[in-house]
Amino acid sequence: MGWRNMSPTGASAWVAVTGATGFIGAAICQRLRQSDYRVRILARSPRRVEAVAPWVDEVISGDLHDPAALTRLVEGVDAVVHCAGVVRGASQAAFDRVNVQGLANLVTAMAGSSARLLSFSSLAAREPSLSFYARSKYRGEQVLRQQAGELRWTVLRPPGVYGPGDTELLPLLRLMARGVAPVPGSPEARFSLIFVHDLAALTVAWLQHREPVTGVFTPDDGEPGGYNWHDVSATVARLCRRRVRVLRVPDVLLTPPAWVNRSLARVFGYAPMLTPEKLRELRHPDWVCDSASLRQALDWQPRVRLEAGLRSTPGWCGKL
Repeated sequence: MGWRNMSPTGASAWVAVTGATGFIGAAICQRLRQSDYRVRILARSPRRVEAVAPWVDEVISGDLHDPAALTRLVEGVDAVVHCAGVVRGASQAAFDRVNVQGLANLVTAMAGSSARLLSFSSLAAREPSLSFYARSKYRGEQVLRQQAGELRWTVLRPPGVYGPGDTELLPLLRLMARGVAPVPGSPEARFSLIFVHDLAALTVAWLQHREPVTGVFTPDDGEPGGYNWHDVSATVARLCRRRVRVLRVPDVLLTPPAWVNRSLARVFGYAPMLTPEKLRELRHPDWVCDSASLRQALDWQPRVRLEAGLRSTPGWCGKL
């Protein structure tokens, strides 16, 4: 489990990051470097590290099931930011292996450490009965409540996260830019969003807050009541200067393929995104959250609402 020095800085505070090569983790590493923190990451693939190399000082080779790697990761750091997680899978065990047991292993490695932990969960944990993913995120939070001991921890449950580097929302935005917004549930369903750079700024605000902030918090972009699909399509229409039609996708076009996809995934061993459980998440009518308690606890304010965030997200609308 060797170290690999990247580009050391003069900053003295060290932050360890898991999931650093993912969408949210990469944005956080960039913001940490810009804020003069030194960044140490856990990574399985040297090839994926290349994308975040400009913002990383040291790399530990390994994963959340490697006790030696985790020990090296957390040694001497001031804080750990846990972004690693599984979002695709066909069984509860597939999600729990990382989202529950992986977090439990990290907590074990941090036992006796003076570092504090910021753990990224998901707003889906608010409704653990909806899906394997939601239940795994809720169980991960329970690990902290039950096993953290003296460890100082904070959990964030972000809603939908978007921005530069996102690959999940980008295909949908491209469709909307062409004039069609396919919706798997009710177009009136409401949901909160947050721009990825606001989430990264929140991480720095948490680091700079001297007093421990323990609890589960739900960051959002500050839009009261969140958005529905008509709001999003209207925003896209303004930015792309074309009409966008909201179309609810009939259940018959999604439900049977979702069941087939899950069955085939269990046979062939791949990790699917579209499953019956994921459809239940997507069709849930209320994913609105409120970050008022978080804004009160930390010196942080979201700065980017939807239209400004989409303007800053390249690669989906030819006019931007």
